[in-house]
Amino acid sequence: MSQLINLRDLSRQPYKEAKLSPKWKSFLGHVPADEQYTVLLAGPSGTGKSTLCLQLADEFSRLGRVLYVCAEERTKTGTIRLRARLLKIFSQRIMMHDTKNLDEVKRELSSGQYKFCFVDSIQEMDAGDTELMATIGDYPNVVFVFVAQVDWTEKMSRGSSSWRHAVDIRLWTEVNDEDNSRWAVNIKNRYAPSQHRMFLFKPTSSNSDDHKKKSAVHSYQSVKAKMAERGRRVWNTSRK
Repeated sequence: MSQLINLRDLSRQPYKEAKLSPKWKSFLGHVPADEQYTVLLAGPSGTGKSTLCLQLADEFSRLGRVLYVCAEERTKTGTIRLRARLLKIFSQRIMMHDTKNLDEVKRELSSGQYKFCFVDSIQEMDAGDTELMATIGDYPNVVFVFVAQVDWTEKMSRGSSSWRHAVDIRLWTEVNDEDNSRWAVNIKNRYAPSQHRMFLFKPTSSNSDDHKKKSAVHSYQSVKAKMAERGRRVWNTSRK
Protein backbone atom coordinates (compact mmCIF):
# COMPACT_ATOMS: atom_id res chain seq x y z
CA MET A 1 0.00 0.00 0.00
CA SER A 2 1.31 3.44 -0.91
CA GLN A 3 1.79 6.17 1.68
CA LEU A 4 2.32 9.91 1.87
CA ILE A 5 5.23 11.44 3.75
CA ASN A 6 6.42 15.04 3.76
CA LEU A 7 9.95 15.93 2.74
CA ARG A 8 10.96 17.17 6.19
CA ASP A 9 10.10 13.86 7.87
CA LEU A 10 11.73 11.98 5.02
CA SER A 11 14.99 13.90 5.43
CA ARG A 12 15.04 13.05 9.14
CA GLN A 13 15.00 9.33 8.52
CA PRO A 14 18.45 7.80 9.17
CA TYR A 15 20.50 6.70 6.18
CA LYS A 16 22.76 3.73 6.78
CA GLU A 17 25.66 3.65 4.36
CA ALA A 18 27.41 0.43 3.34
CA LYS A 19 30.88 0.06 4.85
CA LEU A 20 32.87 -0.25 1.65
CA SER A 21 36.64 -0.02 1.51
CA PRO A 22 37.97 3.47 0.54
CA LYS A 23 38.71 2.36 -3.03
CA TRP A 24 35.18 1.12 -3.69
CA LYS A 25 33.45 3.86 -1.72
CA SER A 26 35.20 6.42 -3.88
CA PHE A 27 34.07 4.65 -7.03
CA LEU A 28 30.53 3.53 -6.13
CA GLY A 29 29.56 6.41 -3.88
CA HIS A 30 27.40 6.34 -0.76
CA VAL A 31 25.52 3.15 -1.53
CA PRO A 32 23.00 2.06 1.15
CA ALA A 33 23.63 -0.79 3.55
CA ASP A 34 20.02 -1.86 4.06
CA GLU A 35 18.31 -0.84 0.81
CA GLN A 36 18.32 -2.41 -2.63
CA TYR A 37 20.20 -0.86 -5.51
CA THR A 38 21.03 -2.20 -8.96
CA VAL A 39 24.13 -2.08 -11.16
CA LEU A 40 24.56 -2.58 -14.91
CA LEU A 41 28.07 -3.35 -16.09
CA ALA A 42 28.60 -3.23 -19.85
CA GLY A 43 31.49 -3.19 -22.26
CA PRO A 44 32.99 -4.97 -25.28
CA SER A 45 34.67 -8.35 -24.94
CA GLY A 46 38.18 -8.25 -23.53
CA THR A 47 37.87 -4.96 -21.63
CA GLY A 48 37.90 -6.34 -18.08
CA LYS A 49 34.24 -6.95 -17.18
CA SER A 50 34.88 -10.32 -15.53
CA THR A 51 37.83 -8.95 -13.59
CA LEU A 52 35.74 -6.04 -12.32
CA CYS A 53 32.87 -8.39 -11.42
CA LEU A 54 35.08 -10.73 -9.41
CA GLN A 55 36.76 -7.86 -7.57
CA LEU A 56 33.39 -6.28 -6.79
CA ALA A 57 31.97 -9.62 -5.67
CA ASP A 58 34.96 -10.03 -3.36
CA GLU A 59 34.30 -6.59 -1.87
CA PHE A 60 30.59 -7.28 -1.41
CA SER A 61 31.33 -10.64 0.21
CA ARG A 62 32.62 -8.75 3.24
CA LEU A 63 29.09 -7.40 3.71
CA GLY A 64 27.05 -10.53 2.96
CA ARG A 65 26.77 -13.71 0.90
CA VAL A 66 27.09 -13.38 -2.87
CA LEU A 67 25.39 -15.50 -5.55
CA TYR A 68 27.47 -15.30 -8.74
CA VAL A 69 25.49 -16.62 -11.74
CA CYS A 70 27.85 -17.77 -14.50
CA ALA A 71 25.59 -17.96 -17.53
CA GLU A 72 28.46 -17.63 -20.03
CA GLU A 73 30.80 -20.38 -18.89
CA ARG A 74 31.11 -23.42 -16.64
CA THR A 75 32.77 -22.75 -13.31
CA LYS A 76 34.80 -25.98 -13.34
CA THR A 77 36.14 -25.70 -16.88
CA GLY A 78 35.80 -21.99 -17.75
CA THR A 79 38.38 -19.23 -17.40
CA ILE A 80 36.61 -17.65 -14.43
CA ARG A 81 38.21 -20.20 -12.10
CA LEU A 82 41.69 -19.27 -13.35
CA ARG A 83 40.88 -15.57 -13.20
CA ALA A 84 39.72 -15.84 -9.58
CA ARG A 85 42.93 -17.66 -8.71
CA LEU A 86 45.10 -15.01 -10.38
CA LEU A 87 43.20 -12.27 -8.54
CA LYS A 88 43.57 -14.23 -5.28
CA ILE A 89 39.85 -14.24 -4.62
CA PHE A 90 38.95 -17.24 -2.45
CA SER A 91 36.00 -16.01 -0.40
CA GLN A 92 33.76 -18.77 0.96
CA ARG A 93 30.89 -16.28 0.92
CA ILE A 94 30.82 -16.23 -2.90
CA MET A 95 28.76 -19.06 -4.36
CA MET A 96 29.23 -19.72 -8.08
CA HIS A 97 26.19 -21.00 -9.96
CA ASP A 98 26.73 -21.93 -13.63
CA THR A 99 23.18 -21.82 -14.95
CA LYS A 100 21.18 -19.99 -17.58
CA ASN A 101 17.85 -20.90 -16.00
CA LEU A 102 16.17 -17.99 -14.22
CA ASP A 103 13.95 -20.32 -12.20
CA GLU A 104 17.04 -21.98 -10.72
CA VAL A 105 18.42 -18.56 -9.79
CA LYS A 106 15.13 -17.60 -8.13
CA ARG A 107 15.07 -20.86 -6.23
CA GLU A 108 18.50 -20.10 -4.81
CA LEU A 109 17.62 -16.50 -3.97
CA SER A 110 14.43 -17.64 -2.25
CA SER A 111 16.58 -19.28 0.43
CA GLY A 112 17.09 -15.77 1.84
CA GLN A 113 20.81 -16.28 2.44
CA TYR A 114 22.09 -13.91 -0.26
CA LYS A 115 22.52 -10.14 -0.05
CA PHE A 116 24.08 -9.77 -3.51
CA CYS A 117 23.47 -11.41 -6.89
CA PHE A 118 25.64 -11.12 -10.02
CA VAL A 119 24.18 -12.19 -13.38
CA ASP A 120 26.93 -12.67 -15.98
CA SER A 121 25.56 -12.11 -18.51
CA ILE A 122 21.96 -11.12 -19.26
CA GLN A 123 22.31 -12.11 -22.93
CA GLU A 124 22.96 -15.72 -22.00
CA MET A 125 20.01 -16.16 -19.64
CA ASP A 126 16.98 -18.10 -20.86
CA ALA A 127 14.64 -15.27 -19.83
CA GLY A 128 13.81 -11.99 -21.54
CA ASP A 129 14.50 -8.49 -20.25
CA THR A 130 11.03 -8.13 -18.72
CA GLU A 131 11.40 -11.32 -16.68
CA LEU A 132 14.89 -10.43 -15.52
CA MET A 133 13.86 -6.93 -14.46
CA ALA A 134 10.86 -8.34 -12.60
CA THR A 135 13.29 -10.37 -10.50
CA ILE A 136 14.53 -7.12 -8.99
CA GLY A 137 11.12 -6.50 -7.48
CA ASP A 138 10.72 -10.13 -6.41
CA TYR A 139 13.76 -9.86 -4.12
CA PRO A 140 13.78 -6.31 -2.67
CA ASN A 141 16.49 -7.14 -0.14
CA VAL A 142 19.01 -8.27 -2.78
CA VAL A 143 21.49 -5.99 -4.56
CA PHE A 144 21.71 -7.01 -8.23
CA VAL A 145 24.68 -6.60 -10.58
CA PHE A 146 23.82 -7.34 -14.21
CA VAL A 147 26.51 -7.80 -16.87
CA ALA A 148 25.86 -7.03 -20.54
CA GLN A 149 28.02 -7.69 -23.59
CA VAL A 150 28.08 -4.98 -26.26
CA ASP A 151 29.33 -4.92 -29.82
CA TRP A 152 31.58 -2.37 -31.52
CA THR A 153 28.64 0.00 -32.06
CA GLU A 154 28.24 0.13 -28.24
CA LYS A 155 24.84 -1.53 -28.49
CA MET A 156 23.92 -4.63 -26.53
CA SER A 157 24.21 -7.67 -28.75
CA ARG A 158 20.97 -8.76 -27.08
CA GLY A 159 18.83 -6.88 -24.62
CA SER A 160 17.00 -3.57 -24.69
CA SER A 161 18.05 -0.01 -23.88
CA SER A 162 15.53 -0.02 -21.02
CA TRP A 163 18.26 -1.55 -18.86
CA ARG A 164 20.02 1.79 -18.85
CA HIS A 165 17.05 3.45 -17.19
CA ALA A 166 16.14 0.58 -14.86
CA VAL A 167 19.35 0.56 -12.82
CA ASP A 168 20.85 2.94 -10.26
CA ILE A 169 24.49 2.59 -11.33
CA ARG A 170 25.89 2.07 -14.82
CA LEU A 171 29.51 1.04 -15.24
CA TRP A 172 31.51 0.70 -18.44
CA THR A 173 34.80 -1.11 -19.06
CA GLU A 174 37.22 0.17 -21.65
CA VAL A 175 40.76 0.00 -22.99
CA ASN A 176 43.22 2.88 -22.92
CA ASP A 177 44.72 2.70 -26.39
CA GLU A 178 47.96 4.37 -25.25
CA ASP A 179 49.13 1.54 -22.98
CA ASN A 180 46.44 -1.16 -23.43
CA SER A 181 45.38 -0.87 -19.77
CA ARG A 182 41.80 -1.67 -18.69
CA TRP A 183 39.60 0.80 -16.83
CA ALA A 184 36.15 0.97 -15.29
CA VAL A 185 34.10 4.13 -15.86
CA ASN A 186 31.04 5.53 -14.08
CA ILE A 187 28.46 6.41 -16.73
CA LYS A 188 25.54 6.90 -14.34
CA ASN A 189 25.47 6.86 -10.55
CA ARG A 190 22.77 8.18 -8.22
CA TYR A 191 25.07 7.81 -5.23
CA ALA A 192 27.48 10.57 -6.26
CA PRO A 193 30.90 8.91 -6.57
CA SER A 194 33.96 11.15 -6.24
CA GLN A 195 35.93 8.99 -8.68
CA HIS A 196 34.69 8.45 -12.24
CA ARG A 197 37.44 6.14 -13.49
CA MET A 198 39.15 3.21 -11.81
CA PHE A 199 42.17 1.26 -13.01
CA LEU A 200 41.63 -2.48 -13.41
CA PHE A 201 44.76 -4.03 -14.89
CA LYS A 202 47.31 -3.91 -17.67
CA PRO A 203 47.92 -7.14 -19.65
CA THR A 204 51.44 -8.49 -19.61
CA SER A 205 51.19 -9.22 -23.34
CA SER A 206 49.32 -7.58 -26.20
CA ASN A 207 45.87 -8.83 -27.07
CA SER A 208 46.15 -11.23 -30.01
CA ASP A 209 42.56 -10.65 -31.01
CA ASP A 210 42.74 -7.55 -33.18
CA HIS A 211 38.97 -7.30 -33.51
CA LYS A 212 38.46 -7.22 -29.74
CA LYS A 213 41.17 -4.63 -29.28
CA LYS A 214 39.77 -2.46 -32.06
CA SER A 215 36.30 -2.65 -30.54
CA ALA A 216 37.61 -1.80 -27.08
CA VAL A 217 39.67 1.15 -28.31
CA HIS A 218 36.70 2.47 -30.27
CA SER A 219 34.53 2.22 -27.17
CA TYR A 220 37.12 3.98 -25.01
CA GLN A 221 37.43 6.90 -27.41
CA SER A 222 33.66 7.19 -27.80
CA VAL A 223 32.90 7.16 -24.07
CA LYS A 224 35.69 9.65 -23.40
CA ALA A 225 34.22 11.99 -26.01
CA LYS A 226 30.74 11.64 -24.54
CA MET A 227 31.97 12.46 -21.05
CA ALA A 228 33.85 15.50 -22.36
CA GLU A 229 30.70 16.74 -24.10
CA ARG A 230 28.81 16.54 -20.82
CA GLY A 231 31.53 18.50 -19.06
CA ARG A 232 32.30 15.64 -16.69
CA ARG A 233 35.68 15.40 -15.04
CA VAL A 234 37.74 12.31 -15.84
CA TRP A 235 39.79 11.08 -12.90
CA ASN A 236 43.11 9.33 -13.39
CA THR A 237 43.58 7.03 -10.42
CA SER A 238 46.13 4.48 -9.34
CA ARG A 239 45.29 1.00 -8.19
CA LYS A 240 45.07 0.98 -4.41
